[in-house]
Amino acid sequence: MVGFGAALMAVFSQLAIPIPNVPLTLQIFGVVLLGVILPRNISTLSLIVYTLLGAVGVPVFANFSGGISKLVGATGGYLYSFIFAVFIIGTFAKNHNTIKTLIGAYLGVALSYILGTIQLKFYLDMTWTAAIIAGTGSGIFLIKDIILVAVAVIIGERIRIILNKHYNTTF
Repeated sequence: MVGFGAALMAVFSQLAIPIPNVPLTLQIFGVVLLGVILPRNISTLSLIVYTLLGAVGVPVFANFSGGISKLVGATGGYLYSFIFAVFIIGTFAKNHNTIKTLIGAYLGVALSYILGTIQLKFYLDMTWTAAIIAGTGSGIFLIKDIILVAVAVIIGERIRIILNKHYNTTF
């Protein structure tokens, strides 16, 4: 299951909504989906494996990129924040309560934005205002993620129900 989670995250990292000059990937969607579908320890370990694969150069990050430079670069904070985000999401999702899962998903994504923006600010020596504007894509990324988080929670809960019935287990 860990390998499946890491592979699924690699796929979502390559998928993007085509908007000129703005790379709107489905990475956050993948993080939330994994956090909802898989148990917290499995989803967290999946994101650790995904991050380590990318760090050693396997092209699993957006635009088929990889390498330690991605983690220590301007947007690296977003990449490693996924580990913490999926842990939070999994913690809230374990009760199988849609409202709690949504709250956990939004908290996890908020943490991702915070950690990503902090690294972006210091790496590019920006003001906080400039980093927040850049980190949210002037709001475009934020709007996309607010919508995709809700969609991922709804889809993830449906998938989890199907998996529980099909495999006679509890995810």
